[in-house]
This record gives sequence, structure tokens and C-alpha cells, in this order.
Amino acid sequence: MKHFLRDLMVFLGVFGLLFHAYPEFQYWTKRYQTDVAGTEVYEVLAASKSKLKKKKLVIGDSVAKQVMDSLANDSALVSLASNQAISMAGQYVIAVRALEANPSVDTLVLIYHPFSFQNNLASPLSFHYFVKPFFTKENQGFFSPVVIKQVEAIPFYYLAQYRPVLTSNWSPSFEGVSDEKGLFSSISKEYVLRLQQLCAQKEVVLQIISPPINEVYRNQIITARKEFKSIPGYADSWNFYTSSNFLPDQIHLNRFDFLAASPWRSAGLIR
Repeated sequence: MKHFLRDLMVFLGVFGLLFHAYPEFQYWTKRYQTDVAGTEVYEVLAASKSKLKKKKLVIGDSVAKQVMDSLANDSALVSLASNQAISMAGQYVIAVRALEANPSVDTLVLIYHPFSFQNNLASPLSFHYFVKPFFTKENQGFFSPVVIKQVEAIPFYYLAQYRPVLTSNWSPSFEGVSDEKGLFSSISKEYVLRLQQLCAQKEVVLQIISPPINEVYRNQIITARKEFKSIPGYADSWNFYTSSNFLPDQIHLNRFDFLAASPWRSAGLIR
């Protein structure tokens, strides 16, 4: 019996060591950031702390990322666009970090689909795309009581920085419930205001515009125009295009050639 207990303890010790050793290796080498869900978010977070070569900076959702990637060789802007799943709170953190590291930036452009403003962190994607990369000790000072409340509603949110969880694709089963109505969530409203205040403080020009929108959503979005009255010029940036320009999800683009002749050129986003 003594031998069995000894062998069991040795086995558990070795198992525990191995269980933690690989995640520790992944963490310290940052290799997990290329393997887990939300890879593009980790890339943008790292880039936001580095020196940028241009004075105009873009942040935004995945449609913004599509557009900016298509203009990589023909744009006066550097893009840190990522995904709407990080919410406006995440966009704000990226902006803060980028402006801290790059005081020469004179223009910040947020390219955000109207539907992206609905995000209030009640999404199954929030654990991977917001809690793990953003909800850290380093960033705690950026988060309002509303953000904290939403994060704490996610099961096991407190395990997000535990190395075996952080470096894996495991996430809790979570179907967030939101009682908010409309397209402009309370978190989005709060962090758009914070972004406006940040840019005013740093004397940076802030431009908030929409990427191309599928015409199938015209009525729904136009009806919500009043919700965005706190964002000067945002509703004026809405340009609707035929469904043939979009992927089956009706949001993301499947072609980009039409942009060259679109109002985007007059908006100064295409050189």
C-alpha cells in the first residue's frame, strides 16, 4: 500500500509538472498568441505598443480590417483594426496604448459597422476576444463598473489568466443575455465618449465612420439614425451597396474593386 501511495504521489507530481510546464512555455514565448482564438487581437495589442511609421491610425472591426488589408499598398494610414468582439472597451484600450507609444499620431479613425456598436460583452466570443487579452491587471484602470459587471457575468472569467486556460482554446459554455435594445449599447456609448475625450486631450483628430454596408440593412440602420447623434458625421458616412459585394454573412466583403469609385475616395481613405 505504501508503494502504491508513493507511486501515486510521484505520478501526480510529474503529471502536475507536465500539465503546467507546457502552458508556461507557451506563455513566456508568447507562442499561444498565434494558436488560440483571437490571434489578430494579440497581434494588434502588440503592435499598439510599438512605434508606428505613419501619423494616421485606424482601429475598428473585422470589416474595417478587410478594407484596410485590401488597401495595404495604397493607404496613408496604418491599421490596427481587429474585430468587433473586443467591444468598444477593447478598441479604447488599443487607442490608448497606440497614442501613448506614438505621440506623433495626429489622426485616429475608427471604422465601425453600425451593428458592431451592439456589442456589450454578452457574447460567447467575449471570453476569448476580450477577457483573456484585455481583462488583465495592466488594464484594470480602463474598465468601468458596467464592463466589470458584464465580465463577471461570464462563467469562470477569473480563470482567464490561469496559464493552462490562457494558452488553450478552452472557454466556458456561455450564451450571454442582454436586455439592451437598439444598435448602440451602453458600453459602446461610454467608450465612444471616452475615445472622444482621449483624442481631445491629446489634440488628435478623431474620425468615426462606417465601412460599406449591405443594402439589405438600409431600413433597419436608417431607422436607428438618432441613436448615433453623439457621433458627429457618423450617419453621413453610411454608404449602402448591393448584396453581390458581400459574403453570405451579409456583413463582410467579398470584393473590393468597387471601393475605388465609392464615397470612400472623397472621404480621404483612399489615396
